[in-house]
Amino acid sequence: MPRRVPPQGQSAARRPADVVREGDRASTRTGERGRHEFVVLGCCLGAGFGTLIDSSSVNYAVPSVQASLGASTQQIQWFLAAYSLTFGLGLVPAGRIGDRCGRKIPLVLGLLCFLIGGVIAVAAGSVWWSVAGRAMQGIGGGTISAQVLGIIQDEFRGMARIRALSAYGMASAASAFAGPLLSAAALQLLPPEWSWRGILALNMPFVAATLVLACLYRPETTSSHARAAPTGPHPSPRLVSLDLPAVGLLGALVVVLTLPVIDPVLSRHSLWLLLIVPVLVVTLVLWERHYAATSRLPLFVPELMRSSGYVRGSVVAMLWFGAILAKSTVLTLYLLSTTSLSPIGVALLFVPGALARLWSANFGSRAYSRLGARAVPASMGLELFAAVLLLVATWDWGGGPGSAEPRLIWATIVFGVLSGIGSGITEPVLRAVTLDHAPEWAHGVAASFLQLVQRLAATFFVALATGLLLSRDDAFGLTLGVAVGVGGTAAAWALALGSAFQLRTAPEQHAAASGTAVES
Repeated sequence: MPRRVPPQGQSAARRPADVVREGDRASTRTGERGRHEFVVLGCCLGAGFGTLIDSSSVNYAVPSVQASLGASTQQIQWFLAAYSLTFGLGLVPAGRIGDRCGRKIPLVLGLLCFLIGGVIAVAAGSVWWSVAGRAMQGIGGGTISAQVLGIIQDEFRGMARIRALSAYGMASAASAFAGPLLSAAALQLLPPEWSWRGILALNMPFVAATLVLACLYRPETTSSHARAAPTGPHPSPRLVSLDLPAVGLLGALVVVLTLPVIDPVLSRHSLWLLLIVPVLVVTLVLWERHYAATSRLPLFVPELMRSSGYVRGSVVAMLWFGAILAKSTVLTLYLLSTTSLSPIGVALLFVPGALARLWSANFGSRAYSRLGARAVPASMGLELFAAVLLLVATWDWGGGPGSAEPRLIWATIVFGVLSGIGSGITEPVLRAVTLDHAPEWAHGVAASFLQLVQRLAATFFVALATGLLLSRDDAFGLTLGVAVGVGGTAAAWALALGSAFQLRTAPEQHAAASGTAVES
C-alpha cells in the first residue's frame, strides 16, 4: 500500500496528540529536576547546618567541661582546636575521592564518621577522650564539607551556583543563630555534669536526618571527573591520588606552629620548634616535586598554584576565617566566665548578629553580579570596622567597675550586627570568586584545599587568641584575644582590596571576551 504523502506545507506540522505528549514529558522532566534539586539542596544545607552549628555552640561547653572533667587551659585549647585541625586535614583526600569516585558514598561515610565521633565525645569520661571524639568528628566534617561544595560545583552553573552558595551561607547563619540559644538552654536545663554533653550532642539529630536524605541523593553526573579529566602529567581518571604524606607534613607543620601557643612549657623552647619549620617546609616541597614527577596529582595542585586568582582568594579566605573564629571564641568565653550574664543572656547577645547575617546572605548573588570581586573588600571593610569598635570597647578606659560590662554588652550587639551583615555577603562571594579560577575537573580539589587552609588557619588563630585570653585574669586578656582577630581581618581586607582591582572573576573575564554583561 503506498505511503500517504502529506500535502505541501504540512510536512513540518505536528499532530495535537504529539504536542500534548511532548508537553507531558517536559512537565515530567521539570518535576523530576525540581525533586532532584530539592534533595541536592537538602543534603547540602542539612550537612552544612549540622557541621557548622558546632562552631557556634562548642564555646558554651567550655566552662562545664572545665568544672566536670577538671580540664586545664592546655586541654581546653586542644578541645577547641582539634576539630578544626582534623577537619582541614580530611578535606583534600575526601575532595579527591569525590572527584574521582563520585560524591554520594564519601558523603554518607563522612556523616557516619561524624556521628560516631560525636558519640565518643559525648560519652567521654576524660578530656582527652572527648578531644579524640572531636578529632574524629573533624575528619567526618571535612569529608562532608568537601562533598557538599563539590556537589554545588557539579550540579549548579552560573548564578544558580551563587544562589546555592548563598543558601549554604544562610544555613551557616542559621546555625550561628540556633547554636547559642540551644547551648544556653542545655546549660540552663541540664545538670552541670551533663550540660556539656548535651551541647556536644546538639548537631547529631541534624546530621542523622541529613544521612537519611543523603541516601536518597542520586547524582545526575558521577562528578566533575566524568566531564573533563586532566590530561598530560596528571593521573588517570580511575586513579585516586590522595597524597597522604603531604597531608601529614602539612598537618605536622601546623601542629609545630601551634604547640608553643598552647603549651607554656614548650613555648620556652619555641626557638627550637621554629627550627623544625624550615625542615618540614623543604621536605614538603621536595616531596611534592617527587610526587608530581611520578604522574600523580600532588596536594598543591600545579594548576591551582599557578592561578593568581585562586591563590590570592585562598589567602584572603584563610585570614578572614581564622580571624572570625578567634574573635567569636574569645568574646563568648569571656562573657560566659567573667560577666554577670546567664548563658541565655549571652546567647541572646549574639542573636541580632545571626539574624543580620541570615538577612544579608540573600544579597550575596546580587553583590557578585554587580560588583564581582570588588564586593569582597566592600563587605569585609564593614567587618573590619565592627572589629575595631569591639577592640576599642574592650579597652579599660577607667570609667569605674560598673561601666565596663554595659559597654561590652552594647559593643557585642553592634559588632555582631555589623559583622553579620558583612560576613553574610563576604562568604558566598569570596568562595565563588576563588573557585571560579579552578579548572572544571578539579572542583572538589579546589573547594577542599580552600577549606583546608581556612581550617588550619582557624586552628592557629583560635589557639593563639584563647591562649592570650586564658593566660590573664583581667579584661586585658580579652583585648589581646580580640586584637588577634582584628589583625587577621585587617590583613585579609588589605589583600582583598589590592586584588579586587587587579583580578576579574571568571564570569567577568568571559563577559569581557564576548562583549556581554555578566548575568544578574
